[in-house]
Amino acid sequence: MSTNHVWLAPKPSRAERKIPRKSNNHFVGELTFGEELGQGQTLGFESKLEHDIALMTIYHPEVVDVREQVKVVYKSAQGRYLAHYVDYVSTERHGRRTAIVVKPSYVSNKYEFKDLVARVAAAAIPSVVDRVVVATERVLDPLRFSRVEQFHSCRFAQPEFDSHLSQTVGRLEQGSSIRDFLRKVGLGPNGFHAVIRMIRFNSIEAMEPGILKLSSFIQRPQVFA
Repeated sequence: MSTNHVWLAPKPSRAERKIPRKSNNHFVGELTFGEELGQGQTLGFESKLEHDIALMTIYHPEVVDVREQVKVVYKSAQGRYLAHYVDYVSTERHGRRTAIVVKPSYVSNKYEFKDLVARVAAAAIPSVVDRVVVATERVLDPLRFSRVEQFHSCRFAQPEFDSHLSQTVGRLEQGSSIRDFLRKVGLGPNGFHAVIRMIRFNSIEAMEPGILKLSSFIQRPQVFA
């Protein structure tokens, strides 16, 4: 099969404030997402927790976009108007916008933080977002996160493999392993990443949580009347 594919440089970050390129005390950097749909989008983060929450948000089944460092002007307890930059704003397929404030759980329980979030929410809803949530390390389910990391590492399209699988997915037998399915449709292990992308977009359903392997069992999505 030909593997010719035009690669497009990712679109720049949409952060509304500058994210430092380095820090002595924080894990900072950028990631890209969305390459499986064409052109990637750059997204910055300022901690390992922000990085992990970003991935969990990007690969949530209902989420279609994520922006970082979105400005909200709120009123402080002293009556001053101040700017706060929300870590992430996600947009779901039906339009709901969610502001995500990322903080470790030991900070999220403090009165000062709760007061800040309440004031930001009062200012942001409904003009900027529809709701505000706080995300701590406690939302990082290990099995779900391992699957999300795999989705992210397999996000780059392989048009020939992707097209071939979309045309042959009807041959998937219930309870087949990925290895057996790929053998049946004539791709072999080279099609593994394409299967993962189909699982990511719910064209194929994994029968168990966690990291996907060639031995993992898959099926066509269940349809409920």
